[in-house]
Amino acid sequence: MKMAIIGCGVMGSALARHFSKRGSLMLCDRNVERSAALAQELGAVSCEIDEAIKNAEVVVLAIKPKDLEAFAKKTATLFSAKHLLISVLGSTSLERLRHFFPQPILVRALPNLPVLCGKGIVGFATDASATYQQQVNDLFQGVGLLKWLSEAHLEALSALAGCGPAFVFVLIEAMIDSGVFLGFNHQDASALVLQLLEGSVELLKTTQKHPGELKWQVASPGGTTIAGLKVLEESGVRGILMNVFQAAFLKKPLL
Repeated sequence: MKMAIIGCGVMGSALARHFSKRGSLMLCDRNVERSAALAQELGAVSCEIDEAIKNAEVVVLAIKPKDLEAFAKKTATLFSAKHLLISVLGSTSLERLRHFFPQPILVRALPNLPVLCGKGIVGFATDASATYQQQVNDLFQGVGLLKWLSEAHLEALSALAGCGPAFVFVLIEAMIDSGVFLGFNHQDASALVLQLLEGSVELLKTTQKHPGELKWQVASPGGTTIAGLKVLEESGVRGILMNVFQAAFLKKPLL
């Protein structure tokens, strides 16, 4: 299968590394040196956008949403009904994509950053047939959890799974700082916190228990854990986290 990725930023490059194992790959970026270097690394081809679209069966659009209209003016006529166009542009609906690209089969894909290590989440929305959905599943297999959703739920997924890693990294950073405050050096604190997180997540997966149930297996009456949990509740951490994700969901991007 011949594929093209237009836009070789962080996400475009991550998907390029994945798709390079799936078939013939062409890469395009306004920074030609960047696409050329990535193409050399992956055994792909760096080429002009016109050439990539004309020769590809699948085109992954990974440009910035603000550049969509200008891009469409130059390229819309190059797409045919045989093209599968997969957009990873945030907050860019199928309706808006269809306005600019009336010919190709359209799929919205919203991947999050952990696709870089094969542990990501990718949400999809489309009005295409199940055959094309299966084709997309086959292409993305191996990057993490794949979910087909309505567009309304896709926006919610963008806030939860797309923005979520940044919020998690802040929490992890705070936990590491706490370890340093308790007397560990930064390296030891980092190792301890990462193992703590990995073990806790694995325990949730293995036991299939509710987080609250496992929490009470750690906390004993009048003990140290419940003292810490009391501070969490007094600080309103649950409400803060819910507000954080709601803010991300309600934020309208500057296109």
